[in-house]
Amino acid sequence: MKKLVTGFICGAIFFSGIAFAASNFTAKVEEHKIYINGQEKALSDKPVSIEGNLYLPVRELADAIGYRVAFENGDIKLTSKKKDEQKESTSSGSTDTKFDFRKLPITQTVKDVEVTVHSVRLTEGKTDFEITIKNNTADENITPVLGNTEVGANYSIEGKSYETVGISPANPDFEDGSIKPKKEKHGWVSNQGLEDRDVKNLTLSLSVNGKKEKRTFKFYIDCKDLKFRTL
Repeated sequence: MKKLVTGFICGAIFFSGIAFAASNFTAKVEEHKIYINGQEKALSDKPVSIEGNLYLPVRELADAIGYRVAFENGDIKLTSKKKDEQKESTSSGSTDTKFDFRKLPITQTVKDVEVTVHSVRLTEGKTDFEITIKNNTADENITPVLGNTEVGANYSIEGKSYETVGISPANPDFEDGSIKPKKEKHGWVSNQGLEDRDVKNLTLSLSVNGKKEKRTFKFYIDCKDLKFRTL
């Protein structure tokens, strides 16, 4: 294994084809098998043994393990393809993050505060969520922070743009705010309307403030086959 690693580094001279010229050395083609992550990799150029060291074609091997090879100003540079893909994703506004989209109702509990999303109501001007907030703490009043609420639609759906909207100016069901210990509040949280109402999934982020700390809830809603409430 030590020879293999040494060969990989020193073998950077072999960019395409096996080529070596020196009067004092003899190169011998070897028949060693190459395994990458447990799977055999057939290289077009065979490994070469020179004075007990094993040399491999760096470009082909680097490509097989996810690296790009460049020769610049006498320097050999290897760059991870994953970094290139991350840059491309960032520039295009996309992301590889995966979320667990689930069917309603969905309940989350964060430090003795329980929030349930029961249903969704779509209208031309609003995107509403029917929710229940339960304060299961022993001695802490909590308050929904509706100003931090954000809704997204059609996350990572092919052919659609991820659209986000903020809170609606009017939220009468939660205007009185504070929820006492061992009490709950049920109602509708209203957000601004979506331009694209052909919704495949929804994301909902909202926060609840307490005397001791802030709690954040994030819901990922699978809207496939979901029958939206409408007015």
